[in-house]
Amino acid sequence: MSSRLTLYFLTALTAAALLLFTLLANADDASAQQGVDNTPTSTSTPRAMTFSAVSAGDGLTCGIRTDGAAVCWGLNAHDQISPPSGVFTSISTGFRHACGLRADGAAVCWGDTKYNRSTPPTPPSGALASVSVASVASVGYSHTCGLRADGVAVCWGSNEFGQSTPPSGAFASISANTGYTCGLRNDGAAVCWGNNGFGQSTPPADKTFTSISAGHRHACGLRADGDAVCWGYDGFGQSTPPADETFASISAGARHTCGLRNDGVAVCWGLNDYGQTTPPAGETFASISGGGSHKCGLRADGAVVCWGKNQFGESTPPTPPTPPTPTATPNPAH
Repeated sequence: MSSRLTLYFLTALTAAALLLFTLLANADDASAQQGVDNTPTSTSTPRAMTFSAVSAGDGLTCGIRTDGAAVCWGLNAHDQISPPSGVFTSISTGFRHACGLRADGAAVCWGDTKYNRSTPPTPPSGALASVSVASVASVGYSHTCGLRADGVAVCWGSNEFGQSTPPSGAFASISANTGYTCGLRNDGAAVCWGNNGFGQSTPPADKTFTSISAGHRHACGLRADGDAVCWGYDGFGQSTPPADETFASISAGARHTCGLRNDGVAVCWGLNDYGQTTPPAGETFASISGGGSHKCGLRADGAVVCWGKNQFGESTPPTPPTPPTPTATPNPAH
């Protein structure tokens, strides 16, 4: 009797195994007929967009990608984030317009054309070596300035305060903002012209600088030893650099200022109502640019990091489009 039970059990087990094998085979055949490939597919991580330059304006930001194309983001009420195609070597962003330089020195501007702020002189009186757009504009105060290769300043746009009438002589660099402009002579002397309601056009006469940056109502210069010196309106402490700090570069915004230390760490001071003077911890940058109420830094790997006001997306750099998710590959029907 025991041997009969054992034989019966083995027979039932074999039948069950055959039934399971048949069901699995039928399922595979059905999948093949429906064109489904169960082979695992790999997904790829999108590559981050990288830049060679960045310029923060008021409500918008523009950058030059590593292929030379201009990309802008933020407020677009006047097409100011819609740059033309082509290759640019430098870029400067303002309130309602932005300008870039072509490799041949031609200035190209886009956005609001009021006061001819987006209309460089035609034909230009010599190719430009650099360009600076007023980065914070009030109604009626909007202009653009550039430097020719021989150092002569050329400005266009609003001239209510004489901000578009530069003094004669050569400059090494230039920076434009609300109703005034500042430039550095080749000997490091700072010269400013235009609106001087808060002393922003009166730089210290006894100091020389290696770089200069014009803010809304204040300006800052960087000395050869890395000391920052600011002048003009100081209602929010934007013209009072921190003591015992030295910088490799400096950028004045609307009511705030940021400097980059030699180790690439950003240090900011002034109004912080949108977090514009609170740079992200742990980040280091190769360059920095100050806008109206936001700041952007360019990392050594070409990534742009912004902080501060983001009402129009000006502090949210774009990322490349995400590639479509791979789908199952159909198999030929059997």
